Amino acid sequence: MKFILLLIFALLLTIALIAFPDIADQALRLEAFGWVFETRQGAFIVALLVLLFVIWLVRALLSALFAGPGHVWRSLRMGSRKRREQNLREALAQWLDMRGDMGARTLKRSRGILPDWLLSMLKTLMTQANDQAMPTLEQDALLTALTARIVTGPTASPRPDMATRKAHLEAWLTAHPGAPLAMTRMADLAEEEEDWPKLVGLLEDVWKRGHRSSHAVKPRLVHAYLEMARLEPDAAMQYLRKAHRLMPDDREVLLAYGQSLIASGDAKTAIRLWRSHLENESDLPLARSLLAQLQNAPLATYRKLERKSETALNEAQRWLRAELAHAAKLDGLAFEEMQALADHAKAEDITAAAWQAMGDWYLESNEHCQAAMCYRKALTGCQGETGQI
Repeated sequence: MKFILLLIFALLLTIALIAFPDIADQALRLEAFGWVFETRQGAFIVALLVLLFVIWLVRALLSALFAGPGHVWRSLRMGSRKRREQNLREALAQWLDMRGDMGARTLKRSRGILPDWLLSMLKTLMTQANDQAMPTLEQDALLTALTARIVTGPTASPRPDMATRKAHLEAWLTAHPGAPLAMTRMADLAEEEEDWPKLVGLLEDVWKRGHRSSHAVKPRLVHAYLEMARLEPDAAMQYLRKAHRLMPDDREVLLAYGQSLIASGDAKTAIRLWRSHLENESDLPLARSLLAQLQNAPLATYRKLERKSETALNEAQRWLRAELAHAAKLDGLAFEEMQALADHAKAEDITAAAWQAMGDWYLESNEHCQAAMCYRKALTGCQGETGQI
């Protein structure tokens, strides 16, 4: 490599001397030990480069003579072979780990080489996932990664058992630490095992390294946090806060987080979160949970919703307003609002909920025939005819 750089430098210097002949023709005078030497600058530089090349050549020849012709031949042949083999190994490692350009660029620099270890990899590729041997410490790292990728592949048939897949993934991550595909499949396995703390750690690591987008990681992280909150009630609030930060508009997260806030005595925050969500999205399950918290003082909340026009409210808010009117003993307004929802609501769940609510109200008044008709419409999903039943 140093020799190549020296040749490039000499070539550039020669071009410069040709391009600027005035500099090359300038006189050069050297005096040393009583000797005087006069020449042209261009000729002196060329002579110096030739002298350096001769010295390098003599040195190389002497080294070759002392080492013997066999050593020279092996050095020339094996040096190129090792470089190409190393390029091939790196290309395959990138392909197995799904790193960078999958080894496309590196693979071009490894043509004309077929190392012995490649035969083992080809044999592994032709073996079914269920027949692959368990990994060993002495096994080649590339072979370990390839075997693990085959065994843990989503299309492997028949699919190896969980313990086998886990052993291969652990060996893969030992051979290639931080391999994106190995970490992703280990996360899938942790989710299959319902090992939620391990799943959280792997997903956070994959996201931090930039191997997966937030769109792909956030829903799985949130699900893991919800499961951990369910299994560890004492630390539930911590996990639910993390889930809420990741997906603040997710219904399941809002319901779980709100219920946890209520259990801890902070019902006001839960009500504020649920109201804010209903302002932006028509969400019937959330409206039901909010109604349960507003039953103690329904009239005040009803008045706030009453000031808004129907076009400013979504269907879940209109359903909530009707339920609050009924809870505040404003039955006429409640039936009028709920009947309008039952007749004209676009969402099927709102329509069914409206008919069911009216059925419950009729049942409270011992009007069983009208209640049965409302329940029937709620079950069939029909919107019914306009007007009171």
